[in-house]
Amino acid sequence: MGLSPIGSTLIKYYYMKLEKVTGCTAFSLNVDGKEEIDMTDEERFHIMDKIHDWMLNNPDQFNYVLQALIPEFGDYECDDHPCECCGDIVQTYTWEI
Repeated sequence: MGLSPIGSTLIKYYYMKLEKVTGCTAFSLNVDGKEEIDMTDEERFHIMDKIHDWMLNNPDQFNYVLQALIPEFGDYECDDHPCECCGDIVQTYTWEI
């Protein structure tokens, strides 16, 4: 259990265990031991609330979260030709929400 700032008030909250399992034939996403696919929308909203609370308490991690989300949900574009200076191809992901 920890403390979370809400306005000027601190409230107690309980930790949530998020687990992604991959490999061989094992592919699952579990939250507190329950498969995400079996959850209700209300349970999913609760998870989103917990993630939001985590982000409020860990703003230094925001950049890493965005770097994971934007390529996952964004539209992909790349230059037609490599850079003349370095040979790299510029790639752009755009996520409009």
